[in-house]
Parts: sequence; C-alpha cells; structure tokens
Amino acid sequence: MTDLVLLAAFASRPEAVVAQSLLRSEGVDAFMPDANILLAEIDPTFTTGWRILVTSDDLHRAAAILRDAQLAP
Repeated sequence: MTDLVLLAAFASRPEAVVAQSLLRSEGVDAFMPDANILLAEIDPTFTTGWRILVTSDDLHRAAAILRDAQLAP
C-alpha cells in the first residue's frame, strides 16, 4: 500500500478546495483530512492549516500541478 504524504497546507479553506479540485481534475487523488474538524469551529491554536495529502507515488506530479497553477504555498 502506498503511504499518504503531505503535499501542501493552506491558510484558507477556499484555497485548499481549489487546489484539491484541480488535482482531482488532473486524476490525482487528493485528500483534505481536517475538513470536517475545521468546519465545526476554527481553533486559533490550530497550526497545520488546511492540509492536502496525496499518495507518495503522486507527490512529485501533484506538486508540479500546483506549482504550474501557482497554488503552491
């Protein structure tokens, strides 16, 4: 099984959703594991931001997609 790795973390939910949507449109499975937690109530001590995880096999391709779209943090 391929491990999930951190691709990027965004300060705002809209940025993360756009990045996730772009990756998915390019065929990359992208996961936002904290989305439900953060929707309940944002804790000011929460420092990881809106994380996007991808498989280690897709990491370099996904990073290039975000870089080309100028969405890499």
